[in-house]
Amino acid sequence: MMNEEEFLKSKMGTRNPFVVPEGYFDQLTAQVMQKINAEEEKKAKKAKPTILRTLRPLLYAAACSCIALFGVATYQHLNQEASEAKDLQSNIVVTDYSDSYFEECADYAMLDNDDIYASLLADM
Repeated sequence: MMNEEEFLKSKMGTRNPFVVPEGYFDQLTAQVMQKINAEEEKKAKKAKPTILRTLRPLLYAAACSCIALFGVATYQHLNQEASEAKDLQSNIVVTDYSDSYFEECADYAMLDNDDIYASLLADM
């Protein structure tokens, strides 16, 4: 590390390469204060609330309400269609068959093997 410092001192010397213009620090304070005041004025102009900025929460609430209302309406519509479909299915009555047909089927189903064998032997 010492070698690098010595090398740089030998090449560059000990003089400072940076130069400040004459009277720079005399005007620096006034320039900085001028810029600060200008920025504060810009912020003061921007700080005034606009109509859109004040109404923004109300717009968000209105949008959420519309979405919720649309969702509830859609749910009720689908639920109503489903209940109407159930009502239609429960109102369907089978009238194609007469009571005698059901009685014949019931009688046939109640036969046991002995009755079937007896009826078969009787036919011979």
